[in-house]
Amino acid sequence: MTRAVESTLWLAILAALVAANGISPIAVPLCVVISAAILAFLLLVSWCRFDGGRHPCFLFLGMLLVFQGGRLVGSVLGITRDPVRIEVATAIPLDVTDASARIALFLIVASGIFVYIPCLLQYSPAHLSRSEKSGWLSALYVVILLTFPFALYKNLMYLLYIRAHGGYLVVYTDNAAVLQSAGPIARAVSIVCATALLIAYVVERRRGRVAAVLLLYFGLSALDLLIGFRGKVFTGVLSIWLLHNLKTGRRFHLVSIAVAAIAVNTIAIAVAAYREDNRIKMLSPIAFLAGQGVSMNVTEAAVEYRDRFRRHGFDYVIDGFTSGINPSTSKAEGKLWTNDLTTYLNPAAARLGFGTASAYLAELYLLGGIPAVLAGSVVVGGILSYLHRISSSTLGAITLAFVLPSLIYLPRVELLNPLAVLCKSAGACLVVAAGVIAARCLIDPLGGQGPRAASVTLAPE
Repeated sequence: MTRAVESTLWLAILAALVAANGISPIAVPLCVVISAAILAFLLLVSWCRFDGGRHPCFLFLGMLLVFQGGRLVGSVLGITRDPVRIEVATAIPLDVTDASARIALFLIVASGIFVYIPCLLQYSPAHLSRSEKSGWLSALYVVILLTFPFALYKNLMYLLYIRAHGGYLVVYTDNAAVLQSAGPIARAVSIVCATALLIAYVVERRRGRVAAVLLLYFGLSALDLLIGFRGKVFTGVLSIWLLHNLKTGRRFHLVSIAVAAIAVNTIAIAVAAYREDNRIKMLSPIAFLAGQGVSMNVTEAAVEYRDRFRRHGFDYVIDGFTSGINPSTSKAEGKLWTNDLTTYLNPAAARLGFGTASAYLAELYLLGGIPAVLAGSVVVGGILSYLHRISSSTLGAITLAFVLPSLIYLPRVELLNPLAVLCKSAGACLVVAAGVIAARCLIDPLGGQGPRAASVTLAPE
């Protein structure tokens, strides 16, 4: 089957759903089953089409299924009783109209398809070529060794603070105090360290040094996990996994993904119990998936209450970017969708500092309805396709390493969060570059023009 034909078939499926609802609205329970089936099949097809999932689109569709479709899968398998009922941030679950439920389900499915089609049409295999110019790696390792203690200190201070002040929830209720517990210098230097580690992982090919870089990376990630930043850790791990496949030419194996999913389930539950001082309550992988799917409620709320919040649609997008740059962005009305939604659903929880997550689908829908969601999804697909194409080069793979975690997390974060991450990463890269230049001057003050450079063998004329 050609790519154009396959793309046409996916569009025909969407058209058939719209036509069927236009003739006689499909019952919501049946819509749930159809949506879950389409999302799961789309993920499987992307794995097949993209050479065993060696494309950022595969990870994006996986996260879309988890965060926006998890409750749908849970409902199909008998775990979730009413998947379209809003339960996030509410003391009493809220029902949405059938029309809103159908629109939300359509948005999720249509977005997945409109992200997938540009990636499919422009796909060509990518393999990260070996860098020929890696003489600066020794200097990069000097930067890592100098900055790693600051990153370790920052994470330890965060962990100690939240453990002493009631657990993970303090991240939401007193975020400024958590940030100040480590201080601005440690926070800034830790970003440089994380940037240097990612660059080293992309460029380095020697197994021993790759293992050392990963040891440092996962050491910091383990502390992030204990702090409670599960999304940050797991999207980072998935991104590293994809980069590994790009470097080695390997594929994502379905058995490995299933084992990883079970491991994620177990670790996440254990961490949640630790950070909230509760006993460990084991859940099945499907129950855990259904729990993560609560982000669908954020999309449903945008549909159900659009008339109330649509006037802030543009502000939500812009302030989502500024909050990515500076987490202390004002919580005034009309600034962030997550804050306004929490205030509307549960004012008491909002006053205490709690909040829901956001979602690119919700922000796009509030910005411009269904057309904005479809157009935005095409743009996301185009960006994923572009990142895949440039990942064959060292610079392209480094860019992919920085942006991919936030891109695949879009089903649960603000639309422009990846752009904010890119801006911060670009600044950190400049600092790393300056550090590498300084370190090279210390390692080789003569710039390769010393005695060792003079001992060359001249070929006979």
